[in-house]
Amino acid sequence: MIPRSLLCAALLWFGMAGVLTGCWDTKDINKRLMPVVMGICKNPDQTYRIILQIPSPEKKGSQYLESSSATINKAIDHIRSKAEKSIDLLHIRLFLICEKTAKSNINDIIDYAVQANDISIKGLLGIVRGNFEQLMYHHVQANPELSSYDFFSEQAGWTPNNTIFRLWEAYRDMKSYTEDMAIPILSKGTDTLYKFEGSAILRKDKIVGEISSDETMIYNIFQEKYTGGTIEVSDQASVLIKKATIRNQIAWAASGPQMNSHIRLNVVISENKQHEAEADISQKLKDLVEMRGRKLIGKLQEEKADSLGVGKYFRSRMTEEQLKDWKLVWFPQLKHEITADVKILNSIYLKTPGKMKNAPQRPDEQNR
Repeated sequence: MIPRSLLCAALLWFGMAGVLTGCWDTKDINKRLMPVVMGICKNPDQTYRIILQIPSPEKKGSQYLESSSATINKAIDHIRSKAEKSIDLLHIRLFLICEKTAKSNINDIIDYAVQANDISIKGLLGIVRGNFEQLMYHHVQANPELSSYDFFSEQAGWTPNNTIFRLWEAYRDMKSYTEDMAIPILSKGTDTLYKFEGSAILRKDKIVGEISSDETMIYNIFQEKYTGGTIEVSDQASVLIKKATIRNQIAWAASGPQMNSHIRLNVVISENKQHEAEADISQKLKDLVEMRGRKLIGKLQEEKADSLGVGKYFRSRMTEEQLKDWKLVWFPQLKHEITADVKILNSIYLKTPGKMKNAPQRPDEQNR
């Protein structure tokens, strides 16, 4: 019979051995490099140039590693081979693709990023306009790797005039019959890290056009991603949009698909230098939003790129053949009407002479 003390010692030894075996292949955080931005661009010889931006507390900024190869995976391996630490791609938050590559196709880039086991599909996408290298190495603040992501963060610098687009959405849209992409266009900033220049419209896997920042705002309302923002109604008046919702109604008539989109806006007047009536400001905003909406729809139909994803509303109404032909045949024929309804909130707090005169007096003021 085995002594109890010996049995306990043996069990303790095996338990400790299991714990050590389970953690044996882990790497200390000080032995790892964790890039937050990956830049991808095709060279003239069709090789891929990869630039990784890595936070570097020692340098009080960023460390950059780059390489080129015939495939993205091989270029990453080259970077790993010359790095002094292990490279962990799981923390990449932003993928920047140069414009000339996006005009050719981004299919292989998206496929690589989605199929790689060590890359998060929640990473954001952006398209670089201008000098790719200058933008990637550009820094303004002490921690540019943080401000890079903040430009796309709804809790930081993002505004509804810019799009937010993720890897998994790009992969979905490349395979979809009814949805296309709208990816933000960035250029090198002067006093800031980036300058946004609207959004690129991609059909399948390449750029076919672009929309302005004003039209991007309407796009975000359709995507239900609108979270406030300011619109100049005229040279002397502007409003702050507190809430924006949209309701869509569809029909398929003998002439083809039809859609009515009704946008509801709850706004607060932030500036009114000429003391215009609220009804006039409301009508001007209504006309402005409807005009921008019609312009956006017309541009997308001209490019045959359904970046709004309108086709998904008609999936149940279409046959398989109609579904396959949606972007090239039916979407350009879509009769799409956009209307807007504006509600002005908190007008009692507007400090204009008219409002001050009409404001009710307190009893103690009336007795003076």
